[in-house]
Formats: sequence, structure tokens, C-alpha cells
Amino acid sequence: MKSNLLLNKIHLIQAEYKELLTALVPKLKSSHAPEVLDDINLFWLRHIEEVQLYLRAWFPGENSYVFTAATYMDYADKEHLPFLLMGDKHVLDDPLSKYAEIRSKMPEGKDAEFLYEQIGVTAEDNLKLLENVHEEILILPLRLLNQSNAHNSLYKVGEQAFVSLFNGINSFSDYFSKCDSIDDIIQYAREDIGRLVMFSEDDDASLPFKERFKSALAGTQYMVDVNKPDSDNFFMLVFGCIQQAIDVIVSCVEYGCIPYIRYPVSLHYISLLSKSMLDIEHIITLRFKMSVAFVVYQLCDKNRLATVCFEEFLKKKQEYDFNAKLFRVLTQHGVNEKSFLGHTITKLVIDELEEFYNILSGAEDKDSDKEENQPSN
Repeated sequence: MKSNLLLNKIHLIQAEYKELLTALVPKLKSSHAPEVLDDINLFWLRHIEEVQLYLRAWFPGENSYVFTAATYMDYADKEHLPFLLMGDKHVLDDPLSKYAEIRSKMPEGKDAEFLYEQIGVTAEDNLKLLENVHEEILILPLRLLNQSNAHNSLYKVGEQAFVSLFNGINSFSDYFSKCDSIDDIIQYAREDIGRLVMFSEDDDASLPFKERFKSALAGTQYMVDVNKPDSDNFFMLVFGCIQQAIDVIVSCVEYGCIPYIRYPVSLHYISLLSKSMLDIEHIITLRFKMSVAFVVYQLCDKNRLATVCFEEFLKKKQEYDFNAKLFRVLTQHGVNEKSFLGHTITKLVIDELEEFYNILSGAEDKDSDKEENQPSN
């Protein structure tokens, strides 16, 4: 399929998805979430060939970013703007395509009301993006589609990563036979498990590990089952993050793109696991650009990016090319794929953001001048 025909087809799929979500959002508010998830998965399965062809033939590149490991983007909070600053091709890894899998793995009898509410929020946010970002961000089910056998070996890293947190435990079955309580887990845990495991964005690594685990249980009641042993809940919390990280890494290796991560826990596990995969060429670029994008996200003032209309933002972003300028400055200061872990880039990023804010501010001033100079009727 020629590239222009392929792009036209992808744009048609986006239009169809907008129509589908427009019809499904009211159903979500009537407690029909399971049926809605089925409809969404069937939609993507119908278009799997075109989507995979696009992701393999058109999307790959070190300036292609995928917004992933997130429950939704949050268009109302302008989260799309810092995302668009990075790179030149942008995909939102459709969170709705993963919710059916999450629901199927929830403990039996567990109240899914929280999940269904989140599905509704995500569906409405997807719809706002489809209506407002002019196909600058494509919504595609990236992690639903990583079906290639070429990288299946990476999934074995998940079990290896989990059992490597312990001494004297060699497999999942070994873990569950030896561990029941959090005290058992601590008994077998490596001395540095406190550094390796991150339970939440607010997890305080200076606190005792047992206290951190109890706090994590209290904050994730929708995921865990307090009636089950600590070993089950620890596995659910930690291995879930490990699997998500593996999922992201596999997908981004598969499609040759860079993960745009805004949640510190996801960044922690992706960074941790990818460190053992440096023999894969794309991983080196992935780790560097992912880390830079995270710093940009953390330091970016979304309100200052939103001082001009979206069309003007896109025009100025293309003219100024923030992404290229930032990486050029990093290179000039000796920050690259091999050295970035030894550098603090906060000031460099802030300076470059300020330059771009000033460009936008100039555009805003010109718009104001035009309005003032309009002849009065």
C-alpha cells in the first residue's frame, strides 16, 4: 500500500473511531462498560492489518513518540501540548484497548466500579483529542498489537526481573511456596530491594519497606485483595509494573519509536528493565530520548504553551523546532545517549523552554496588534 493511501486509510480509521466513541460514551454512563470494551476491541481487530502496516512502515523513527503507560492523556489539562513538543510523529497508545485485559485480571468478585468510571473518563478524553488535535496525535492500540515473534524472548525478562528481587527464589512457584506474609518477602528480599521496587509516585524510599508496602495496599484497594496473602498482593503490585514496562519496551522496539512517559513509577521500571537490554540497538536511543522527554514534561508550563491558539502553536513549533534545538544544545554540552545518566539537564531544558515561550509570546503580541489595528465599523 503506497504511503499516501496508507495515511489516508489511517485518517479514515481515526474518523470511524470518533464516530464509534460518540455512540459508545452514553452507554458507558449507563453501566455498559464490558460491552463497550468488546466493541472497541472488535473495532481495532477489524483494522489490525492497516494499523500494523502504518506502525511498521510509516511510524518508526527516533523522532516518533508514543504516549503510553497512562490511563488517559487529559486534553482539558493541555497534556497534549508538551507531548507535541517532542519529535514530529505522535501516537497515543489507546488505553481503552488495554482495559478489557485489566478487567479480566481483576480478583474475582472485586468491585469494578472504579475501573468503569476510569473507562468513561478515558473514552471522553479520547473523543476530545479526536475532535480537537487535527490528527496531529493518532490514537492507535500500540500495545495491543505487539504480536511479532521477533521479540517474544523479551517477555521472559519479566519473570527473571521479578525473581531477581530475591535471594534463594528461582521462579514464580518458588516465590509463592516460600512467601506468604510481608515478613517472608523481606526475609528473602535482596538488601537493595528498597531501591529496586517503587510502589507509587508518592512512595518514600527512606521509610521501612514494610511500611511502604502497607501504604501501597491502602492506596490501591481497587487492584488488590486484602483478604489474600501479602505475597499475592505484592506480586500484583510489582509484577504488574514489570509487565507494563516489558510491554512498553517490546512495543517500542517492535515499532522503532520512543515512549513518552509521564508517570514516575512507569519510568522507573522501564529504565530499570531496559538497562539489561542494551545489546538491542534501539534501546540505547529509547532510554536517552525517553528520559529527556520526561524532564521536559516535568519542567514544562502547559499554560504558557496555551497562550496562543492550537493552530498557532503548531505553526510556531514547526518553525522553531524545539525538539531539534534541545537535542543540539544537549550535544553541545556533552549530553548524549552514552553520557546522559551522568548529567543534570534541568537548566538546559528550562532555558530552551523559555526560548520557545518567548517565541509564542511574540506570536501572541502580533495577534493582539492585528486585532487593535482592525478598522472599526
